[in-house]
Amino acid sequence: MPAAAIQASETAAKRRTRRAKAVPVSDTQLSAEQKRLIRLSFLRVEPALDLVAQLFFLKLFRLDPSLRKKFSGPVEIQARKFAAGAKLAMISLGHEDGLAPTLKLLGARHRQLGIRARHYRTMSRALVWTLERSLDKSFDRDTKDAWNTLLAYFTKVMAG
Repeated sequence: MPAAAIQASETAAKRRTRRAKAVPVSDTQLSAEQKRLIRLSFLRVEPALDLVAQLFFLKLFRLDPSLRKKFSGPVEIQARKFAAGAKLAMISLGHEDGLAPTLKLLGARHRQLGIRARHYRTMSRALVWTLERSLDKSFDRDTKDAWNTLLAYFTKVMAG
C-alpha cells in the first residue's frame, strides 16, 4: 500500500476517533436553551403531574391498546412511576453523565416486558400530545422541538 494511502487511512481513523470522543453516549444533543425550555414547561405541569401522567397513559393506551397489558397495575400507579421518572429526568438535565445509565437499565427492563423501539415512538407521540393539551399556547414550536429531541434520545438509549 502506498504511503499516501496509509496516511489517508490513518487520518480518517483519527477523525472517526475524535468524533466518537466528542459526542459522549449521554449527550442528548440539547442546547442550553432547549434544556431551559424543557425545564420551564415541566415546571408548568408539575403541580398537576399525577393528572398529566394519567392523561399520558390514557392517550398511550388509545394509540396502542396492546401496551396496556405491558404495564401492570392501575393507571394511577403507572402515573406515579411516570411522574417520578419525569422528575429524575429533569434533575439529570443538569448533570454531566445525564440519564444514560438509568435509561439503559429501564430499557433492559422494558425489553423483558416486550417493549420495542416502535413502542417508545408511540410513547413519545402520547407525551407530546399530552404536553400540547396541558400547556396549550406555552407549548410553542421551540419547546415542542426540544421535547422531541429529548424523547428521540430516550428512544435511542432505551431501545438499545
